[in-house]
Amino acid sequence: MEEEQQPISAQQPNEAELPKDGGYFGRPEAYDYKDIELGADMEYDENLLKDFNELAAKYDLSQKGANELMTMAVRLTKQTRDNFAKALSTTTQSQIESYKEMLRNDKEIGGKNLDSSLKVANIAYEKFADDEVQTLLSRSGLNYHPKIVKMFLEIGRQMDSDKIRPSAFAQPVREAREDILFPSMQ
Repeated sequence: MEEEQQPISAQQPNEAELPKDGGYFGRPEAYDYKDIELGADMEYDENLLKDFNELAAKYDLSQKGANELMTMAVRLTKQTRDNFAKALSTTTQSQIESYKEMLRNDKEIGGKNLDSSLKVANIAYEKFADDEVQTLLSRSGLNYHPKIVKMFLEIGRQMDSDKIRPSAFAQPVREAREDILFPSMQ
């Protein structure tokens, strides 16, 4: 039985006919990374992308080669971001625990005084720290810092005794225009 010849276009290329570089070289007219999956919260930085394209062109990378490097760069970026977020969270949690320990051991407001100190401080905290300030203090752990707690404790004590003194941010006394412009005529 005679083997039927396939047309040349349908034949599989001979291994010797394949490019030896695996298709990684031979730069395109322009690089396009539409096939690269970025994270939902990621986008290309135009300046870095320009630098990357120049480097890819310098090494005569094909689109395939540039895509593989870009895919690796995206993976590295995601991993670095995730590692940074984890390290930051660990550091923040450690700092919060440090603040809590300082608060518990504070000679003035800690120890056996802690519950009563926090009760008074929380009254002022709830009254004067709006939601945004509370979120800021909570995320940073500063709501446990002894200096912050002492500040709110003092405000709470002054509220309790109804002796809140004017702050440094109090409105200045308004002088009449005549007194400002012609002080010597008083």
